Amino acid sequence: MRIEEDIEVGADRESVWRQVSVPERYGDFMEGSTWKPVPGEPTTGPRARFEIAIEVGSIDLGGIVEFVEFDPPHALAWTNITGIDQRGRWILRARDGRTEVTLRVSYQVPGGVLALVASRLSKPVIRRDVRRSLASLKQIVEGGST
Repeated sequence: MRIEEDIEVGADRESVWRQVSVPERYGDFMEGSTWKPVPGEPTTGPRARFEIAIEVGSIDLGGIVEFVEFDPPHALAWTNITGIDQRGRWILRARDGRTEVTLRVSYQVPGGVLALVASRLSKPVIRRDVRRSLASLKQIVEGGST
């Protein structure tokens, strides 16, 4: 499943980048997931690793992810190392003093037909959480919290 949502934030890219480039801050605005640094691994930049748990109803999915792209202040991306097959990407585009922020998430629950059904049933929940995450990020950046 792939989910992509975007929002316009009333701030420059660098202000948005200061939030999305530090995964330890994701707890402030990422809805439906928790992010914990992996001990002994980098916590920002390429090769940063985090243990994540994605809440879908009463089930926590997740594993360890590694940041595989880090292009300040434009984009960063992660992919799973362990756990469910999943990827994510932040894309920041400058728009006349504002920033268009895109969050793209793709995931696949392992298994056969039942996994496909579970993936489709979880899509509305994850889409809702992506939208809420973007709205929370917008509020933090526009509110001046750093």
